[in-house]
Amino acid sequence: MAGNTHVPDKLHGYTLQVRHMMCELISLDLERIVSVEALEDVAIESEDGVVVEQIKSVQSGNNPIADRSEVFWKSLYNWFQYIKNGDFSLDKTTFRFVVISNRNVTTGVIPEAFHSAHTDEDAKAALKAAQDALWGTENELRAQVPSGYSSYLDSLFNAGNSAIVTQIIKAMEIETHPSNYDNSFYKKFCSQPIPPEYSEELFTYMLGWVYERVNAQTKHGLPAYIKCQDFRDTLQSQIRRYNQNGILASVATRPGEHETQKELDRQDIYIKQLGLIELDVSDKLKAANDFLRTSAEKTAWAERGIVAPQSFDDYHDGLIRIWSTQSRLMSFTPSPTDIQSGQRLYLICQDAVRTAKVQGNDTPEFFGAGSLHVLANEPSQEPLIGWHPMYKNLLKASGGTK
Repeated sequence: MAGNTHVPDKLHGYTLQVRHMMCELISLDLERIVSVEALEDVAIESEDGVVVEQIKSVQSGNNPIADRSEVFWKSLYNWFQYIKNGDFSLDKTTFRFVVISNRNVTTGVIPEAFHSAHTDEDAKAALKAAQDALWGTENELRAQVPSGYSSYLDSLFNAGNSAIVTQIIKAMEIETHPSNYDNSFYKKFCSQPIPPEYSEELFTYMLGWVYERVNAQTKHGLPAYIKCQDFRDTLQSQIRRYNQNGILASVATRPGEHETQKELDRQDIYIKQLGLIELDVSDKLKAANDFLRTSAEKTAWAERGIVAPQSFDDYHDGLIRIWSTQSRLMSFTPSPTDIQSGQRLYLICQDAVRTAKVQGNDTPEFFGAGSLHVLANEPSQEPLIGWHPMYKNLLKASGGTK
């Protein structure tokens, strides 16, 4: 259905970093560069500066933005070290802590205060309040801090480091996505100027493209960089593929080998018709695959509003006319045997329907052949078309019709 906002199932097969990287690539700033494992989990570089993002997924009962969260303090410590070592420029860096969860997560008092501090005074006050809460006003609680993050606090609460730490706090953001990250991500993608009836296919393709670009770089131990311009150009090329005038693109899932073999084993009428003209197993397997793909495609196009249902009736009428014309022409130059005549008619029709159109549009390569098999399969008592000159009598004699 056009405008469907159901999140594609394939999304969950990709890592959180890849998904978030693609989310950040959806931008009007085409000069923007998004990276993975370069400056941070994910980083966004532009003329305005750098946004470094620490991505945390909430599993079971953990809370990465609790007051005493080890990962929270470790992230701040790492950012402090980056500034201290000259990796980032304080005046052009935003530090973002992104929390993605399948449930609601409560932000601790300390992280919330850090997030809300936008002035030097607020940042200093938030840092002092955090130190008092965790160490005590007289450092009486300091020894009770767990070893997992006590060393981070030693550096962050050190008076000599306060100038850097307060600037990090002032430039810090906390972004939470409780239970809705993938939906928001998909909606953000669909908000771009793309044909809504193909949004799922475009989304899945672009997610795979981002993954391949990331994997091609990280498998060699290198950070991965993608420019928003490259992302946009690739998306536009895919949109043109789906949205070109005169072409209906395939959107349904291809049947696998097992499904195709199962369809062949059913020995439906159209398969039996191929047996009447003694086609081999490979031809029958191809026919079964074309039949399944065509049936799935017709359903998908109709559900998404790409093709009006009555247009398929017009298309089938056109195929029947092609079959009827070719049958009559062949009667003027008969083959030595009925089987050869049937094989010849089958191949001629397979080729002729390649140019038949649906609503004035070309169709995928398999669609014409698959539609012929649909017509050769129904009605089951007396199929509309066939290949052997005596197909109706032979099917009845063999009990082939239903």
